[in-house]
Amino acid sequence: MLFSVVHSMDFAFEKQVFFEPVLLRLRPRTDASQSLQSFCLETAPEPERIDRISDLDGNDLDRLWFGGSQKTLALKAISRVRTFRSNPFDFLFHDPRSFSLPLSYPSRLSSLLDPYLNPGSAAGRGPLFRRFLDHLREISRMETLPFLIALARHIPEILLCQIREEGPPRSPEETLEEGSGSCRDFAYLAMEACRSLNIAARFTSGYHLPTVPLSPSLHGWAEVYLPEIGWRGLDPSEGLLTADRHIALVSSADPFLTLPTEGSYRGEGSSTLTTSVDITLLDESPASEGTKRTGPGTMDQGDS
Repeated sequence: MLFSVVHSMDFAFEKQVFFEPVLLRLRPRTDASQSLQSFCLETAPEPERIDRISDLDGNDLDRLWFGGSQKTLALKAISRVRTFRSNPFDFLFHDPRSFSLPLSYPSRLSSLLDPYLNPGSAAGRGPLFRRFLDHLREISRMETLPFLIALARHIPEILLCQIREEGPPRSPEETLEEGSGSCRDFAYLAMEACRSLNIAARFTSGYHLPTVPLSPSLHGWAEVYLPEIGWRGLDPSEGLLTADRHIALVSSADPFLTLPTEGSYRGEGSSTLTTSVDITLLDESPASEGTKRTGPGTMDQGDS
């Protein structure tokens, strides 16, 4: 599938402020499941300098440097992305140890995956979480793929998905106690369930074309690392393993490191943020060349 994504963020400040360097995580990645055809970042005011960064997980970031004081900051990321994976089950396990849980990784990988295997605090994995995990262990018979499918399906069956625009992901125990949560709460719950059975997991931020009509927005889901297969997505808000309807921006073991913007400013007064996301399905045909846009106050950096 070929998608066009326009993600706008408008910051307004009560008084003039000076922006420290602003880190952006708005550039879709290119990997085995998707390809970034073109990317254009429009900014007002225009930055004095832009640094392109590759972080620990290989995410493609942009750091913007501004001069002078401002009362507003407008960002618009315009992307064209081709997704490839129509079948989320297009893989085969070779090592028999990969079929059952707890998952076993080759010794050379275990230490490298350590940040993705460490569970959260014990307080976040209380009695509600333990009952939740025990149920999944029972119905999946401790088999890897049945567990992941059951995990993706069970969370939206027992919890109400709601929009919560601010704040970090809640702990698994808090989400289960509330009986509801945002997509990032569901993703973090899925991550902790996986980590409890030695499945490496990370948080992914991006966009998706939902199965039911909803207003597009930034979305979060989990990815798990399967031996010999690599990273695969699991979306507990949608109740499925991810395929070509999901567009990944960035991933990290720490959800904080997937925020779309990160930075600070010098000055006083309150601020407001207005965001919008527009996702258009352009076609479902084989890959084609994307287009590039340029204009005043823009950064044109296409990838093909």
